Parts: sequence; C-alpha cells; structure tokens
Amino acid sequence: MNKWRQFTNSKYFYMLLSLALAIWIYVSVSAPSIGSTRNATNSNNVAVAEKTATVNMSLQVDVDSNTFFVTGYPKQVAVKIQGPAALVTATKNTQNFTTYIDLRQLGIGKHRVRVRQNGLNRELKYSIKPEYVDIDIEPRMEKTFPIQTAYNSAGVAEGYQVGEISVRPQVVQVVGARSEVQKVSQIVARANLPKDSTTDFNREVLLQALDSQGHTLSVLLSPQTANVKIPISLPKKRVPVKFTQTGFSDKTYSFSSEISAVTIFARKSVLDKINELEIPIDVTKLDKKNYEIITLNQVKSDIIDSSPRTIKVYVHRGDDSESNTTNSGEINGNNQ
Repeated sequence: MNKWRQFTNSKYFYMLLSLALAIWIYVSVSAPSIGSTRNATNSNNVAVAEKTATVNMSLQVDVDSNTFFVTGYPKQVAVKIQGPAALVTATKNTQNFTTYIDLRQLGIGKHRVRVRQNGLNRELKYSIKPEYVDIDIEPRMEKTFPIQTAYNSAGVAEGYQVGEISVRPQVVQVVGARSEVQKVSQIVARANLPKDSTTDFNREVLLQALDSQGHTLSVLLSPQTANVKIPISLPKKRVPVKFTQTGFSDKTYSFSSEISAVTIFARKSVLDKINELEIPIDVTKLDKKNYEIITLNQVKSDIIDSSPRTIKVYVHRGDDSESNTTNSGEINGNNQ
C-alpha cells in the first residue's frame, strides 16, 4: 500500500497518465475524420459513376418533300452516348432526342452530309455512326397505276381450276424520284398459294413496283397491300342421266326418276369424256322396294362430287302400273 502511494505521487505516474490521455484524445479526434473521409470518397464515386450505351434512332430528313425525293440514306443510325449512369439509362429508355440530316440548303444532285442530333443532354458525350451519309436529291414524281395479279399455278391441286381473280383496290399511287417512277412498268400483287390448294384464296398481299425486266424499284406505294381473291374449284359439267339394267333376271325391268340431268364435278380430262352419265342398276340385288337410292360418285370413280349427290330411281317390274311414269326407262332429257 505504501509502495502504491509512493508510485502515484511520483513523476513517472503523471508521465504515464499524460501519455494515456494524449492517446485517448488522438483516437477520439482522428476516428470520426477517417470515417468521414471514407464516406466522402464513396459518395464521390457514386456521383461520378459513368455508363456507356448505344441507341438505334430513326434518321429524319429535313427537306421540302413536296418538291424533292431523297434516296441513299439509312433508315436508322446508331448513337453511342456516355455520361452519368442515371442520365444514360433515362435517355436510352425514353429516346427523347432526334437524329436528322438537314438538306434545306442543298439542290438536286448527290451530296455527302453530316448526321446531327437534337435534344441530347449537355452532360452526355455522343458519337453517331455513320457520321456522314451519301444522299441523292431528285425531283419528286407521283403517278397512278392499275394493280395486276400473279400467282403460283403449281399451288393449285391437280384437276382443280382457277376462276376470275379479283383485287381490291384496283389502283395504287406511286411516289418517288422521277427517274424511278418513270421506270415503273407494272404494280403486281403476287399471291403465294399453299401447295395443293382446293379452296378459294382470299388474303392481303404486298404490292411490288417492277420495271420492264421484273426488277423491284425503290418507290413508295399507297396503299402497300391489296386484297386478292382467287376462286379455286373443280371443273363441272351438266349432263343427262341414263339408267341401264345389269345382272341376269327372267323378269323385265324399267326405271324412272324425277331427276333427268345432274351436275358432276371432276377433272377436266374426265369431264371431256362424259356427255351422258350412265347409271347401271343391278337387278340381282333389288329387294321388294319399288325404288333405289343411287350415290352418283360411286357410279364412276372419277367423279369427285355431284349436284345432287344422290338420286332416287324407281324400279318397275314387268307390267307394273307405274311403268308409264314420266322419265321412265332410259332418260336422256335435261332438267335445268
């Protein structure tokens, strides 16, 4: 105890106490400063963070479009922007600026012009590709042409035929450089029929402006599409019917029907050979009914369809009183 009192009263004790107090003061003052410096550094890094992005923009043409027609320029240009990340992101998402070429002071002919922008924030750096474009300014021309139709005939199923083709609208307005419009030979609505088409084709078809060699021309069409209707059907023919008896029987039969002529549908090569539709009646298969229902496309396999599809044939045996019914026996007349 006496030694501790002697130590606390000595100069060494006060030296150690002063040193400890100095260290404590230094730590207390320095620690917040270090933390503040780090925070400030992080804040500065966030504030100056940059980003780069590329935006594809439509290229606008500043020219008197009622007098001139311009060709050769791209529809879009790529704009590379660099700057504060938030600003770059907002600009890319909103695309709140324009790119354009100014041709108001230029005349007819070929020119090389610089692509410019309008509306970009001043904090953003940018570059445009292409920076320059080659364009051709020509006198504007407008002309009306009739629309012609074309289709791939190989798409029509074998044996089917194409009827009268219709197109709506029937005319189109062509606008472009005078040198191009003067080359237009025809405006074509080209229909691409599906393979083995058996039903009508009715669709919107893109229009094409072609020169005399069939090459596509760079002009504007209004409208750009037309509705093309191509009727596709089987060839048909109306022919009289004739009933004939087949099969052996010791009885005498005659036949009649209220139908004397039918319309049959088949390939043209088949129809060309049919001037009369012969309908055989197998008497060995007749039952006690006084009529038979005949399905016409079963009479001849080449017949795909008919109108009507079936006919009712009355059967008269021997001296049956109905044997004198109208259209009995062999029927060669035509009912319309």
